[in-house]
Amino acid sequence: MIAPEIVIFSAQGRASLSALQQQAIESIAPVTYISNLSPLPDDQLVKLCYSANYIGLTRRTCTDFHHEIISRLPNLKGLSVYATGIEWIDLVALQAQNISLKFLPDYSGTSVAEHAIGLLLTLSRRIHLSDRKAAAELPPTVSLRGWELNGKKIGIVGLGRIGSRIAHLAKAFGMEVCYYDPNIEAEFRAVSFAELIQQSDIVMLAASLNRENPLIVTSEVLRAMKPGVYVINPARPALVDNAGMLDAIRSGRVAGYGVDDTPFSLDELHSVEPGRILQTGHTAWYSDEAMERGTQMWIDNLVALARCPAII
Repeated sequence: MIAPEIVIFSAQGRASLSALQQQAIESIAPVTYISNLSPLPDDQLVKLCYSANYIGLTRRTCTDFHHEIISRLPNLKGLSVYATGIEWIDLVALQAQNISLKFLPDYSGTSVAEHAIGLLLTLSRRIHLSDRKAAAELPPTVSLRGWELNGKKIGIVGLGRIGSRIAHLAKAFGMEVCYYDPNIEAEFRAVSFAELIQQSDIVMLAASLNRENPLIVTSEVLRAMKPGVYVINPARPALVDNAGMLDAIRSGRVAGYGVDDTPFSLDELHSVEPGRILQTGHTAWYSDEAMERGTQMWIDNLVALARCPAII
């Protein structure tokens, strides 16, 4: 039997893996390690992976693994991605070519939940503005007056692994927790989507992004929200109508928006009151613990694909 070919993309190539991880994957098949930190053009990605039977892939290397790429990889049998969300992968195309997929549904759930609460705390206590004011970057007229989480109603859209962790953290702060998720029954109060957006002081987005129809918070939804609401989005910026959000912030209907990405330009940020929009660089998942768990799960998945492709 001819050993399968494996291609692994990571920030530091082979050095991204521990010695034990290297040994585990290299004992199965020849491995090509490719160090990469930014998305590759489709043609280059296909060239590097053309002979691969199994690929270890990160979103740094590819942000849209679409059907045209997949159709040009005739030897591909399995894909192991270092990601929780898989909306960037064409699942229909994978299935059409009998390519198995492995991903990481829960390697960073704790980190993302904690980051989501961090976004909320930063906005509620104006910590980001306090830091800038202490550095003399803001005029003295900018207010640092905050508000308490205790007693506020938080509505969580999506009560999966991350959403449920956020709910428990919010409860620890004395918040009233409700959620909308038609697929889950939990200890917290389930409500309709309409009730959630109309009555919540904080709307927390913990839903997955859908490749075909990603938008959850439309301009219409924003208009239906409780005046003065705060919206926290540790998931994907594509869940929100960003132009509508800018309008809602400018009008004051939405008091603050925290998002773990950078959908707004500096000009757009300058067009609203300082501190009303808080962006972080898609780092909610990025912690020592999550990286350790994620890398091990990623390699374990790749090993499983290469060892037992028929039963994956």
